[in-house]
Amino acid sequence: MPFSRLDSIALDGIITMDSTQVIYVFYFTSSIPGYLTDGNLMSMIDFRYWRCVMKREWKCPDSEINFYLYTPERPYKQWVDVRRANKLPHYGWKLSRKNVLIIHGFNGTHSKTPMTFLRDAYLSRKDYNVFMVDWSPLTRFPCYLSALSNTKLAAQCTAQLYSHLTQAGALARKITCVGHSLGAHVCGMMSNHLTEKQYKIVGEYP
Repeated sequence: MPFSRLDSIALDGIITMDSTQVIYVFYFTSSIPGYLTDGNLMSMIDFRYWRCVMKREWKCPDSEINFYLYTPERPYKQWVDVRRANKLPHYGWKLSRKNVLIIHGFNGTHSKTPMTFLRDAYLSRKDYNVFMVDWSPLTRFPCYLSALSNTKLAAQCTAQLYSHLTQAGALARKITCVGHSLGAHVCGMMSNHLTEKQYKIVGEYP
């Protein structure tokens, strides 16, 4: 007889913390009983765990929030060091172009769909500097509550990049923030850290 899942039990998480973050470790077990060919009952246990990170310190830059620039001439990933924003032209950034900040959502990354579709669509226009925001270590499944809390830090750090763009001469009307799922919340929350209103925010879901 083939195996069949009869029940699943989620155990309580173990919590560790320091001054900068809280780490939750969730355990999940499933009891999978079945029969061997000789009629004896066999029980199997499926054991999994997930590491969830909730930030407690709002300081930018943060090692788990990264920015990557793509340009029509350089349509490949270039990590941007926001501590050296004056080096943006070194990465191929051009003031004459429009700018788009693309932010993934819960359980996403900058390198998965639909983010790659959005990136390639903007690059095909030939008149955009495309910034991909990756905060995937702070958005992992099944840690939705942690990811929701971490939107505050993601917004703060992305607003720092936005400010660097305006300080370099980019006009607000030439900067668009595109967010998918929780990424759309990050776009909106960025305004809490900016001295001028954003010109355009695009929220996408699903």
